[in-house]
Amino acid sequence: MGFEGKVALITGGASGLGLAVARQMADQGARLLLVDWNELGLQAARTSLGAAVLHGDVSEESVATGAIDLARSEFGRLDVLFNNAGIDPLKARSVVDTEIDDWDRVIDVNVRSAFLMSRAAIPLMRAGGGGAIVNTASIAGLKPAGDEAAYSVSKAAMVSLTTSLAVDFAKDGIRANCVCPGFMEMVMTDRRRDLTDEQQRARAEGAAARVPLGRQGTYEEVAKAVLFLAGGDASYITGAALVVDGGLLLR
Repeated sequence: MGFEGKVALITGGASGLGLAVARQMADQGARLLLVDWNELGLQAARTSLGAAVLHGDVSEESVATGAIDLARSEFGRLDVLFNNAGIDPLKARSVVDTEIDDWDRVIDVNVRSAFLMSRAAIPLMRAGGGGAIVNTASIAGLKPAGDEAAYSVSKAAMVSLTTSLAVDFAKDGIRANCVCPGFMEMVMTDRRRDLTDEQQRARAEGAAARVPLGRQGTYEEVAKAVLFLAGGDASYITGAALVVDGGLLLR
């Protein structure tokens, strides 16, 4: 499953799941390009992993084209695209309780970014003989989470985008799959800003009680699933939504 000599572009790569995937790929010989709006995190990743980095908002077309231009100039190819950037703002709740601007922002960051990155990346992948796209969806995209309408819809769209990519570009040697995590070890970065430490602890305890395996997943565990989908051991898998949730969807 090694990535020796492969080039991987990771959005949301400065922290959390994106950074865990970057570390595991680097350990297996991948050359990395990380894109994020967290400039300090990017600089730390560049130092520790030797990654190329691009600071910007992945929902903007110029950032997507800039990222692919950088991959082309730095590495001359692109083998893996991991569309991982995402937000889940606490104030985006049910349809009637979500402001239009908040709805649009969730869709832009969670879905539009993956569309833009894929659109920009596929020609470079195609020129190199193929590649793998992995999208971060969620079990909320398969079974909507209560009071998280925008997030659930965005992740359902990511599942659908994945299957569209898989159908349309299989002939080019490009596989597309998504990973659907459940509760992970920390809430998403944007949500952490709006929760107290006590609320985060209560959320973790409640999550562990609901999950059949009795705990939240770690970034490292979910990252291993991403590497599987991106690597050679998944060479005959495309259009799949791999659930990594400790059995939560079974409840």
